Amino acid sequence: MNKNFLFYFIHPAKFHAFRIVINYLKSRGHNVDIAIISKDILEDLVKEEGWEYTNIFPEGRRIKYLHTYLSATINLFKTLYRLFKFFKGKKYDLIITDDLATFIGRIKGIPVIFFTDDDLKAVPESVILVASANFVLCPYITYMGLFSYKKLGYLGLKSLAHLHPNYFSPDINKINSDLRPYVKNYFFIRCVSATSTHDVGNKGLSDELLIKIINYLNDKGKVIINTQRTLPQELKKYVYPIEKMNIAHYLSFAKIFISDSTTMCVEAAVLGTPSIEIDDWFEDFEQYKLLSEKYKLLKGFYPQEENKIFNFIDELLNNQNLENDFQIRRKAFLNDHIDITKFMIWLLENFPESVKDLRNNIENQKQFF
Repeated sequence: MNKNFLFYFIHPAKFHAFRIVINYLKSRGHNVDIAIISKDILEDLVKEEGWEYTNIFPEGRRIKYLHTYLSATINLFKTLYRLFKFFKGKKYDLIITDDLATFIGRIKGIPVIFFTDDDLKAVPESVILVASANFVLCPYITYMGLFSYKKLGYLGLKSLAHLHPNYFSPDINKINSDLRPYVKNYFFIRCVSATSTHDVGNKGLSDELLIKIINYLNDKGKVIINTQRTLPQELKKYVYPIEKMNIAHYLSFAKIFISDSTTMCVEAAVLGTPSIEIDDWFEDFEQYKLLSEKYKLLKGFYPQEENKIFNFIDELLNNQNLENDFQIRRKAFLNDHIDITKFMIWLLENFPESVKDLRNNIENQKQFF
Protein backbone atom coordinates (compact mmCIF):
# COMPACT_ATOMS: atom_id res chain seq x y z
CA MET A 1 0.00 0.00 0.00
CA ASN A 2 1.44 3.35 -1.04
CA LYS A 3 1.98 5.97 1.63
CA ASN A 4 2.13 9.77 1.76
CA PHE A 5 5.40 10.99 3.29
CA LEU A 6 6.66 14.46 4.09
CA PHE A 7 10.40 15.00 4.44
CA TYR A 8 11.07 18.44 5.90
CA PHE A 9 14.74 19.08 6.63
CA ILE A 10 16.91 22.14 7.15
CA HIS A 11 20.53 20.99 6.84
CA PRO A 12 22.59 19.76 3.86
CA ALA A 13 23.71 16.72 5.86
CA LYS A 14 20.08 15.58 6.05
CA PHE A 15 19.79 15.80 2.27
CA HIS A 16 22.63 13.30 2.02
CA ALA A 17 21.06 11.13 4.71
CA PHE A 18 17.67 11.02 2.97
CA ARG A 19 18.63 11.18 -0.72
CA ILE A 20 18.74 7.46 -1.51
CA VAL A 21 15.74 6.73 0.73
CA ILE A 22 13.59 9.39 -0.95
CA ASN A 23 14.52 8.25 -4.44
CA TYR A 24 13.71 4.65 -3.53
CA LEU A 25 10.33 5.55 -2.00
CA LYS A 26 9.44 7.55 -5.09
CA SER A 27 10.44 4.65 -7.34
CA ARG A 28 8.10 2.40 -5.37
CA GLY A 29 5.12 4.66 -6.05
CA HIS A 30 4.91 6.37 -2.69
CA ASN A 31 4.01 10.06 -2.64
CA VAL A 32 6.93 12.02 -1.18
CA ASP A 33 6.66 15.75 -0.52
CA ILE A 34 9.85 17.67 0.27
CA ALA A 35 10.12 20.94 2.17
CA ILE A 36 13.31 22.80 3.06
CA ILE A 37 14.70 26.18 4.07
CA SER A 38 17.60 28.09 2.57
CA LYS A 39 20.69 27.05 4.50
CA ASP A 40 24.21 26.81 3.11
CA ILE A 41 24.05 24.69 -0.07
CA LEU A 42 20.86 22.78 0.79
CA GLU A 43 18.66 24.19 -1.97
CA ASP A 44 21.40 23.72 -4.57
CA LEU A 45 21.66 20.05 -3.63
CA VAL A 46 17.90 19.52 -3.83
CA LYS A 47 17.73 21.25 -7.22
CA GLU A 48 20.62 19.19 -8.53
CA GLU A 49 18.78 16.01 -7.52
CA GLY A 50 15.82 17.12 -9.65
CA TRP A 51 13.21 16.90 -6.89
CA GLU A 52 10.08 19.01 -6.71
CA TYR A 53 10.15 20.84 -3.39
CA THR A 54 8.88 23.78 -1.37
CA ASN A 55 11.27 26.24 0.24
CA ILE A 56 9.35 27.73 3.15
CA PHE A 57 12.21 30.09 4.03
CA PRO A 58 13.83 31.21 0.75
CA GLU A 59 15.45 34.17 2.51
CA GLY A 60 17.06 31.95 5.15
CA ARG A 61 16.50 32.08 8.89
CA ARG A 62 19.53 34.02 10.03
CA ILE A 63 18.54 37.59 10.89
CA LYS A 64 21.57 39.84 10.57
CA TYR A 65 22.48 42.14 13.44
CA LEU A 66 20.34 40.21 15.92
CA HIS A 67 21.70 37.96 18.65
CA THR A 68 21.46 34.27 17.72
CA TYR A 69 18.93 33.51 20.48
CA LEU A 70 16.64 36.42 19.54
CA SER A 71 16.90 35.49 15.86
CA ALA A 72 16.01 31.87 16.67
CA THR A 73 12.98 32.91 18.77
CA ILE A 74 11.56 35.13 16.03
CA ASN A 75 12.13 32.49 13.39
CA LEU A 76 10.51 29.79 15.51
CA PHE A 77 7.15 31.58 15.24
CA LYS A 78 7.68 32.52 11.59
CA THR A 79 8.51 28.91 10.75
CA LEU A 80 5.44 27.54 12.51
CA TYR A 81 3.22 30.04 10.70
CA ARG A 82 4.68 29.10 7.31
CA LEU A 83 4.45 25.40 8.05
CA PHE A 84 0.76 25.75 8.96
CA LYS A 85 0.20 27.40 5.57
CA PHE A 86 2.18 24.65 3.84
CA PHE A 87 0.14 21.89 5.50
CA LYS A 88 -3.22 23.37 4.50
CA GLY A 89 -5.15 20.80 2.48
CA LYS A 90 -2.40 18.16 2.74
CA LYS A 91 -2.60 14.72 4.34
CA TYR A 92 0.36 12.57 5.34
CA ASP A 93 0.82 9.14 6.82
CA LEU A 94 4.20 10.08 8.30
CA ILE A 95 6.45 13.12 8.70
CA ILE A 96 10.22 12.78 8.82
CA THR A 97 11.96 15.96 9.96
CA ASP A 98 14.83 17.58 11.81
CA ASP A 99 12.87 20.75 12.63
CA LEU A 100 9.60 22.29 13.76
CA ALA A 101 7.26 20.09 11.72
CA THR A 102 7.22 18.01 14.90
CA PHE A 103 4.76 20.57 16.35
CA ILE A 104 2.51 20.55 13.29
CA GLY A 105 2.38 16.76 13.31
CA ARG A 106 1.43 16.75 16.98
CA ILE A 107 -1.36 19.29 16.43
CA LYS A 108 -2.74 17.55 13.34
CA GLY A 109 -2.38 14.04 14.71
CA ILE A 110 0.18 12.93 12.12
CA PRO A 111 2.97 10.62 13.36
CA VAL A 112 6.36 12.33 13.33
CA ILE A 113 9.85 10.86 13.31
CA PHE A 114 12.45 13.37 14.46
CA PHE A 115 15.76 12.54 12.78
CA THR A 116 18.96 13.52 14.58
CA ASP A 117 22.43 12.36 15.54
CA ASP A 118 22.93 15.06 18.19
CA ASP A 119 23.01 14.13 21.85
CA LEU A 120 20.42 16.00 23.87
CA LYS A 121 23.05 17.20 26.32
CA ALA A 122 25.08 18.70 23.45
CA VAL A 123 22.14 20.48 21.79
CA PRO A 124 19.69 21.07 24.67
CA GLU A 125 17.51 23.44 22.64
CA SER A 126 16.37 20.46 20.54
CA VAL A 127 14.38 19.25 23.55
CA ILE A 128 11.30 21.05 22.17
CA LEU A 129 11.55 18.99 18.98
CA VAL A 130 12.21 15.72 20.77
CA ALA A 131 9.33 16.35 23.19
CA SER A 132 6.81 17.05 20.41
CA ALA A 133 7.84 14.17 18.14
CA ASN A 134 6.40 10.67 18.38
CA PHE A 135 9.72 8.97 17.73
CA VAL A 136 13.39 9.93 17.57
CA LEU A 137 15.41 8.16 14.89
CA CYS A 138 19.09 8.33 15.84
CA PRO A 139 22.26 6.25 16.24
CA TYR A 140 22.12 3.67 19.02
CA ILE A 141 24.76 5.56 20.98
CA THR A 142 22.92 8.91 20.93
CA TYR A 143 21.95 10.21 24.38
CA MET A 144 18.25 11.13 24.66
CA GLY A 145 17.97 11.41 28.44
CA LEU A 146 14.37 11.45 29.69
CA PHE A 147 13.13 10.86 26.16
CA SER A 148 14.93 7.56 25.63
CA TYR A 149 11.53 5.87 25.41
CA LYS A 150 10.99 7.63 22.05
CA LYS A 151 14.31 6.49 20.66
CA LEU A 152 14.53 4.30 17.56
CA GLY A 153 18.25 3.58 17.75
CA TYR A 154 19.96 2.13 14.70
CA LEU A 155 23.30 0.30 14.68
CA GLY A 156 25.17 2.90 12.67
CA LEU A 157 25.91 6.60 12.19
CA LYS A 158 24.03 9.07 10.01
CA SER A 159 26.88 9.42 7.52
CA LEU A 160 26.59 5.75 6.60
CA ALA A 161 23.32 6.58 4.81
CA HIS A 162 25.31 7.91 1.86
CA LEU A 163 28.89 6.81 2.58
CA HIS A 164 28.35 3.10 3.12
CA PRO A 165 30.28 1.07 0.49
CA ASN A 166 26.93 -0.11 -0.89
CA TYR A 167 26.36 3.44 -2.17
CA PHE A 168 29.68 5.22 -2.33
CA SER A 169 33.01 4.41 -3.97
CA PRO A 170 35.79 7.01 -4.21
CA ASP A 171 36.19 8.12 -7.82
CA ILE A 172 39.27 10.09 -8.78
CA ASN A 173 37.42 11.47 -11.81
CA LYS A 174 35.10 13.31 -9.42
CA ILE A 175 37.88 15.60 -8.20
CA ASN A 176 39.40 18.40 -10.27
CA SER A 177 42.18 17.31 -12.62
CA ASP A 178 44.70 19.76 -11.12
CA LEU A 179 44.32 18.07 -7.72
CA ARG A 180 44.72 14.49 -8.94
CA PRO A 181 48.54 14.51 -8.82
CA TYR A 182 48.20 15.23 -5.08
CA VAL A 183 45.93 12.29 -4.25
CA LYS A 184 46.62 11.20 -0.66
CA ASN A 185 49.08 14.06 -0.41
CA TYR A 186 46.78 17.04 0.07
CA PHE A 187 45.39 18.41 3.30
CA PHE A 188 41.70 19.28 3.30
CA ILE A 189 40.56 21.96 5.78
CA ARG A 190 36.91 22.87 6.31
CA CYS A 191 35.83 26.01 8.23
CA VAL A 192 32.27 26.44 9.49
CA SER A 193 30.38 29.59 10.39
CA ALA A 194 29.26 28.37 13.86
CA THR A 195 26.10 30.48 13.97
CA SER A 196 23.68 27.94 15.48
CA THR A 197 22.20 28.50 18.92
CA HIS A 198 24.29 25.68 20.39
CA ASP A 199 27.45 27.35 19.05
CA VAL A 200 27.01 30.51 21.12
CA GLY A 201 29.99 31.00 23.43
CA ASN A 202 32.00 28.24 21.76
CA LYS A 203 35.11 28.54 19.63
CA GLY A 204 36.19 26.63 16.57
CA LEU A 205 39.08 26.92 14.15
CA SER A 206 40.26 30.53 14.48
CA ASP A 207 42.01 32.45 11.69
CA GLU A 208 45.15 32.65 13.83
CA LEU A 209 45.33 28.91 14.38
CA LEU A 210 44.36 28.24 10.78
CA ILE A 211 47.31 30.30 9.55
CA LYS A 212 49.69 28.40 11.83
CA ILE A 213 48.40 25.04 10.61
CA ILE A 214 48.67 26.02 6.95
CA ASN A 215 52.19 27.37 7.40
CA TYR A 216 53.14 24.10 9.05
CA LEU A 217 51.63 21.92 6.32
CA ASN A 218 52.66 23.95 3.28
CA ASP A 219 55.97 22.16 2.68
CA LYS A 220 54.44 18.75 3.41
CA GLY A 221 51.76 18.70 0.72
CA LYS A 222 49.09 20.79 -0.94
CA VAL A 223 46.57 22.59 1.29
CA ILE A 224 42.96 23.22 0.19
CA ILE A 225 40.22 24.99 2.14
CA ASN A 226 36.46 24.77 1.89
CA THR A 227 34.76 27.43 4.01
CA GLN A 228 31.39 28.76 5.15
CA ARG A 229 32.86 31.91 6.63
CA THR A 230 34.88 34.77 5.22
CA LEU A 231 38.63 34.24 5.59
CA PRO A 232 41.48 36.79 5.80
CA GLN A 233 42.90 37.89 2.47
CA GLU A 234 46.11 35.90 2.97
CA LEU A 235 44.12 32.64 3.21
CA LYS A 236 41.81 33.15 0.23
CA LYS A 237 44.36 31.65 -2.17
CA TYR A 238 43.86 28.30 -0.45
CA VAL A 239 40.09 28.28 -0.96
CA TYR A 240 39.42 25.55 -3.49
CA PRO A 241 36.39 25.12 -5.79
CA ILE A 242 34.59 21.89 -4.94
CA GLU A 243 31.45 20.61 -6.62
CA LYS A 244 28.75 20.29 -3.98
CA MET A 245 27.75 16.71 -4.80
CA ASN A 246 31.36 15.51 -4.98
CA ILE A 247 32.71 16.65 -1.64
CA ALA A 248 32.89 13.08 -0.27
CA HIS A 249 35.36 12.18 -3.03
CA TYR A 250 37.60 15.06 -1.92
CA LEU A 251 37.39 13.76 1.64
CA SER A 252 38.32 10.25 0.48
CA PHE A 253 41.47 11.28 -1.37
CA ALA A 254 42.79 13.68 1.30
CA LYS A 255 45.81 12.70 3.37
CA ILE A 256 44.41 14.40 6.48
CA PHE A 257 41.13 16.23 7.09
CA ILE A 258 41.02 19.11 9.62
CA SER A 259 37.87 20.98 10.60
CA ASP A 260 35.54 22.44 13.22
CA SER A 261 32.60 20.74 11.51
CA THR A 262 31.50 17.72 13.54
CA THR A 263 29.46 16.40 10.61
CA MET A 264 32.31 16.48 8.11
CA CYS A 265 34.85 15.14 10.60
CA VAL A 266 32.62 12.12 11.11
CA GLU A 267 32.19 11.73 7.33
CA ALA A 268 35.95 11.79 6.78
CA ALA A 269 36.46 9.29 9.59
CA VAL A 270 33.83 6.92 8.19
CA LEU A 271 35.66 7.06 4.85
CA GLY A 272 38.94 6.12 6.54
CA THR A 273 40.61 9.51 6.14
CA PRO A 274 42.54 10.63 9.26
CA SER A 275 40.31 13.26 10.78
CA ILE A 276 41.13 16.05 13.25
CA GLU A 277 38.34 18.09 14.86
CA ILE A 278 39.30 21.40 16.48
CA ASP A 279 36.58 23.14 18.49
CA ASP A 280 35.02 23.47 21.95
CA TRP A 281 32.22 20.93 21.40
CA PHE A 282 33.73 17.71 20.04
CA GLU A 283 33.56 15.83 23.37
CA ASP A 284 29.83 16.57 23.72
CA PHE A 285 28.90 13.94 21.14
CA GLU A 286 28.81 10.18 21.73
CA GLN A 287 29.68 9.48 18.10
CA TYR A 288 33.00 11.27 18.66
CA LYS A 289 33.80 8.96 21.54
CA LEU A 290 32.93 5.93 19.42
CA LEU A 291 35.09 6.96 16.45
CA SER A 292 37.92 8.26 18.62
CA GLU A 293 38.19 5.77 21.46
CA LYS A 294 37.05 2.51 19.87
CA TYR A 295 38.05 2.86 16.21
CA LYS A 296 40.82 5.52 16.35
CA LEU A 297 39.50 7.20 13.18
CA LEU A 298 38.97 10.68 14.64
CA LYS A 299 40.87 12.84 17.10
CA GLY A 300 39.53 16.00 18.73
CA PHE A 301 41.34 18.96 20.27
CA TYR A 302 40.34 22.21 21.91
CA PRO A 303 41.52 25.32 20.00
CA GLN A 304 43.99 26.24 22.75
CA GLU A 305 45.75 22.84 22.58
CA GLU A 306 48.16 23.91 19.85
CA ASN A 307 51.09 21.75 20.94
CA LYS A 308 48.89 18.66 21.05
CA ILE A 309 47.46 19.45 17.62
CA PHE A 310 50.86 19.75 15.96
CA ASN A 311 52.21 16.71 17.78
CA PHE A 312 49.31 14.64 16.49
CA ILE A 313 49.77 15.94 12.94
CA ASP A 314 53.41 14.87 13.19
CA GLU A 315 52.35 11.47 14.48
CA LEU A 316 50.14 10.99 11.42
CA LEU A 317 52.76 12.25 8.97
CA ASN A 318 55.42 9.99 10.44
CA ASN A 319 53.24 6.90 9.97
CA GLN A 320 54.57 5.18 6.85
CA ASN A 321 51.44 3.00 6.69
CA LEU A 322 48.97 5.79 7.37
CA GLU A 323 46.49 5.06 4.58
CA ASN A 324 46.49 1.30 5.12
CA ASP A 325 46.18 1.60 8.91
CA PHE A 326 43.13 3.85 8.65
CA GLN A 327 41.45 1.66 6.04
CA ILE A 328 41.84 -1.31 8.40
CA ARG A 329 40.22 0.74 11.17
CA ARG A 330 37.45 1.77 8.79
CA LYS A 331 36.78 -1.86 7.89
CA ALA A 332 36.48 -2.72 11.58
CA PHE A 333 33.95 0.09 11.98
CA LEU A 334 31.92 -1.00 8.94
CA ASN A 335 31.85 -4.61 10.11
CA ASP A 336 30.12 -3.53 13.32
CA HIS A 337 27.45 -1.32 11.74
CA ILE A 338 24.48 -1.76 9.42
CA ASP A 339 23.45 -0.27 6.09
CA ILE A 340 21.18 2.37 7.58
CA THR A 341 19.64 3.29 4.22
CA LYS A 342 18.19 -0.21 3.87
CA PHE A 343 17.12 0.03 7.50
CA MET A 344 15.31 3.36 6.98
CA ILE A 345 13.53 2.10 3.87
CA TRP A 346 12.27 -0.91 5.84
CA LEU A 347 11.28 1.29 8.78
CA LEU A 348 9.30 3.78 6.67
CA GLU A 349 7.64 1.38 4.25
CA ASN A 350 6.48 -0.88 7.07
CA PHE A 351 5.55 1.84 9.57
CA PRO A 352 4.06 1.52 12.18
CA GLU A 353 4.52 -2.27 12.43
CA SER A 354 8.28 -1.81 11.91
CA VAL A 355 8.51 0.30 15.06
CA LYS A 356 7.00 -2.51 17.10
CA ASP A 357 9.40 -5.02 15.54
CA LEU A 358 12.36 -2.75 16.26
CA ARG A 359 11.41 -2.16 19.86
CA ASN A 360 10.63 -5.79 20.55
CA ASN A 361 14.02 -7.00 19.37
CA ILE A 362 17.00 -4.88 18.30
CA GLU A 363 18.42 -8.07 16.76
CA ASN A 364 15.99 -7.44 13.88
CA GLN A 365 18.53 -4.91 12.61
CA LYS A 366 21.04 -7.64 11.82
CA GLN A 367 19.27 -8.27 8.53
CA PHE A 368 20.72 -4.95 7.35
CA PHE A 369 24.41 -5.85 7.76
